[in-house]
Amino acid sequence: MTPNNIDDLIHLSLFGDREDDIAWKAVRQLHTIGDQEVLEKAIELTRSQDPLRRARGADILGQLGVRAQPSTLFVSERLQRLIELLRDEVDPLVLDAAIVALGHLREPEGIREILRYKNHPDENVRYAVAWALPGGQSESAEVIETLLSLMRDSDSDVRDWATFGLGTQSEADSPAIREALFERLQDQDEDTRAEAAVGLARRNDKRVLPILLEELARDEYGALYEEAASSLLGLDAVRPDGWESWRYIKELRKHFNVQDSTDGPAQ
Repeated sequence: MTPNNIDDLIHLSLFGDREDDIAWKAVRQLHTIGDQEVLEKAIELTRSQDPLRRARGADILGQLGVRAQPSTLFVSERLQRLIELLRDEVDPLVLDAAIVALGHLREPEGIREILRYKNHPDENVRYAVAWALPGGQSESAEVIETLLSLMRDSDSDVRDWATFGLGTQSEADSPAIREALFERLQDQDEDTRAEAAVGLARRNDKRVLPILLEELARDEYGALYEEAASSLLGLDAVRPDGWESWRYIKELRKHFNVQDSTDGPAQ
């Protein structure tokens, strides 16, 4: 890979807006190359006057050299530059990119910097915080407190991801976590409700049982309710032997001794 090829990829990475498919294809190729030259050019981008270029530099740094998660190449250099960028930045586009990049690195110092943005006025920045926190650091008290807060965010996407992060990606358990998940069962957002059901089922909280029976009885329901039912039943897999909703309902009623409303009075 010659310098001209890298320069071409850098140029392509700036094509269109930040979500452009062509640009992201170039970013992924730069991740794969992951050498010193790409590192230096990505850092140079983060020092640009143009917010899109700064954001793209962070996008490249976040997974530079990635072949497995997380990448272990140039970690100290990437961490230092991303923290510097985050501390000096005000543009939400760049904050979003820098927070996500630090989330990829999963370094405690970077996670601490991310926590400062949980109340940022831009919902995309708060969503980036919710996305970046789950994972290896999700057991710390500060991370749990932040995710609990974001589970009550005004933005449904933020609530959804925070509920997934704490409910599914974290093994943490406490009365406060269970109550927050139980509260989200009444969320206006369908995906958030389903993630909350999974989180409660994983913690063997039987308050989710009526919700599962109700949802699985619908003609159409989200696949996450099957995941939740599997967890509550202690199954090793979702849809074992091709289980369908009726089988889940039958096994849940049997396992938890729930009478079918059509069965008549118990004897």
